Amino acid sequence: MLLAAVRAQLRPHHPHAPAHLALLLRSCSSSSSNSPSSPSSPNKTATWRKLNRIPTSAALNPEINPPIADTSTPAPAPAPTTTTASKSTGSFFPPEIEALYRGNQRFRDAIAASPTPNVLRDLAKQGQRPPFLLLDCSDSRVGEQVIFSAEPGTLFTTGNVANQFHEHDLNSKAVLAYAVEALRVKHVIVMGHYGCGGVAAATLPPPAETGGGGPVDEWISPIRRIYETSQRPEIVRHRERRKLELELKKEGENAVTSPLPHLHDPAFRALVEENVKANVQRIARSAVIQNHYASLAAHPEHTGTGVFIHGWVYDIETGEVADLDVTVGPPGQKVPVTPFPTRT
Repeated sequence: MLLAAVRAQLRPHHPHAPAHLALLLRSCSSSSSNSPSSPSSPNKTATWRKLNRIPTSAALNPEINPPIADTSTPAPAPAPTTTTASKSTGSFFPPEIEALYRGNQRFRDAIAASPTPNVLRDLAKQGQRPPFLLLDCSDSRVGEQVIFSAEPGTLFTTGNVANQFHEHDLNSKAVLAYAVEALRVKHVIVMGHYGCGGVAAATLPPPAETGGGGPVDEWISPIRRIYETSQRPEIVRHRERRKLELELKKEGENAVTSPLPHLHDPAFRALVEENVKANVQRIARSAVIQNHYASLAAHPEHTGTGVFIHGWVYDIETGEVADLDVTVGPPGQKVPVTPFPTRT
């Protein structure tokens, strides 16, 4: 998740990249999987090629096998040089962009062949009325529409590093206000995911101890506070072990720092869950939701139209979504039960 956000700052031509960003990059890489294979291993390369529909070697390097020119008609005069790429026969498209193009073609074909081929046209004319606002992580492995096999118009979505809501963040407030007041969603879902790089980075020493901070460190500081204060046994044990290692290091002992949390680390998974729970409570205490609940209380005829706030977690390894059983709803209204497995 954070890997793409900091990669540009850590390339070889940046020899003086801050130490805390280097640690953050390692945390994102190591926490994403327990697999011993490296990014360059055949298995991962094959997976990437399958997912991205990467073209053949000729497309990757047109000089290997240049496209055969169409000689049935005279070649047109050369077009003037412009700043945009030509789309004539034989043009080379970056494979990652071509993968998106092909994906868009498949999407349009699937819609046309579906039981609701006019869904896009209808939504364009009628506007949206989604029942859900989903706040999740920006991680590329967490695709809301794919995870829930949701049709267009179902989910109003917003995402950021480690799925956080902050009252002082104008974007967070604007999205929540629009969803509740204009779209009138029925449910707000905070969905975290195991293997989150932002959460993993929050277990690292604070920026002051690693050579300075930055926007990512500032953004994940609330998660770091959860890590430093949580009383969940898994997190307490991890925190005490990390503290002892740092003390030994300061005293000059030849201490080996614990590896960064891996996907199945109990403390890592617990911190992912606690972060979701904390953000459910932040949304519930927000001015938008409190005003919404106050309005319901003042107008009893609107009972049954209140917004419920849920905390879920997604397992990137299995694709399963679980309910953390921390749903908050309007005072006096029964909290709905979900069919998802429950984790507490």
